[in-house]
Amino acid sequence: MSSHYKALARRTNPAVIPIFPLSGTVLLPGCDLPLNIFEPRYLNMVDDALKSDRLIGMVQSDGDKVKTIGGLGRIIQFSETDDGRYVIVLKGLKRFEVLGEEPLERPYRRAQVSYENFAEDPDFHMPEKLPEAMSDKGGEGRSALTVAMKTFAKTLGVDVDWEALAEIPLPRLIDQASMISPFKAEDKQSLLEARGTEERRRLLIGLMHLYSNDHKGQSKGQMN
Repeated sequence: MSSHYKALARRTNPAVIPIFPLSGTVLLPGCDLPLNIFEPRYLNMVDDALKSDRLIGMVQSDGDKVKTIGGLGRIIQFSETDDGRYVIVLKGLKRFEVLGEEPLERPYRRAQVSYENFAEDPDFHMPEKLPEAMSDKGGEGRSALTVAMKTFAKTLGVDVDWEALAEIPLPRLIDQASMISPFKAEDKQSLLEARGTEERRRLLIGLMHLYSNDHKGQSKGQMN
């Protein structure tokens, strides 16, 4: 690991982080998450993050409670709109477990977190170990996922550039699809909490087929 990455790794291992509770949104290591920030408390959070190490923890919310597993991201793109909104992109760094919350001293929430249970996650600071460096483009795993994705895309009525998707390494494709697919919040959380790429792939395939079958059943019911 280069000295630059070592220094960055030290700065991106904080015990306390600002958290952005957002139902239906998860962040996985190595993936990019665009966000449109407009609430004053989260504008404040971004201001503070930009003044320090640009770190924000994404967690799903369930009322006032937050899920215990989330994803740490670093702001890699930032712009401000004419009406005062912030448009940012977070780069996923690692998953974390929420141990507890700090007293509310700022407009936004902060949490005490641990990364101990996710030591096997891809390390953003070691590019040669990121998912895109660890997978070929073919194999049975990709074929099964492609079948599920085509079925799901047809169900949603979405046009997909399948040739472009074929160029994305399988682990990266799995993670990106897990983040952007219109699943229920609890299903996205299950994908986030999967122990590794293979478990996430199998769960993703199962969810795509399940949602497709549910949609077909609803459509038949409406026709009868």
